[in-house]
Amino acid sequence: MLVFGCTNSTYDKVSNENIDNERLEFAKQISHKLLNAQENGEYYQLKEKEATAKMVAGLDQKRQMSSYETISGKFGQYENLEFVELLKPKDGTLYEVYRFKGKFSSNAAVEIRTTLDGNGKLAGMYTLDWKNKM
Repeated sequence: MLVFGCTNSTYDKVSNENIDNERLEFAKQISHKLLNAQENGEYYQLKEKEATAKMVAGLDQKRQMSSYETISGKFGQYENLEFVELLKPKDGTLYEVYRFKGKFSSNAAVEIRTTLDGNGKLAGMYTLDWKNKM
C-alpha cells in the first residue's frame, strides 16, 4: 500500500462529536473494499471520484496483489476493521488520518491507516503493527 507518514506531535485527535460520519464511513468502506477484494484474490479498481489520481495510478492491480501478499504473509488473512480515531494536521492542511484496528487471522494487533484529502478522496493507505499512539 502507499504510505503517508505522520507523527503524533504534528496531529490533533478529533473528538468523536466533531467527526463527519459520512467521511468516516467512506474511509472505512474504501479500506474494507480494497482489503476484502485482495483477500478474495480480486482487484478493486479505484475510481477518480473516490481517490486521488496518484492513488488510482499507484494502487493498480499489480501493486494491490503484491501488497496483499506482504500483508497476509505478516498478519494472516484480512477479516475486518474497526475505527479507533481521527487525526488532523496541526498546520491546517486538510488531510484527515483515520486509524483503524485491523482484524486478521493471526490475531496480530494491526493498524490500517487511511488518509483522505481535503476533497474527501483516498490519498493514502497502509498497514503496520499497532501502536496505541501514532
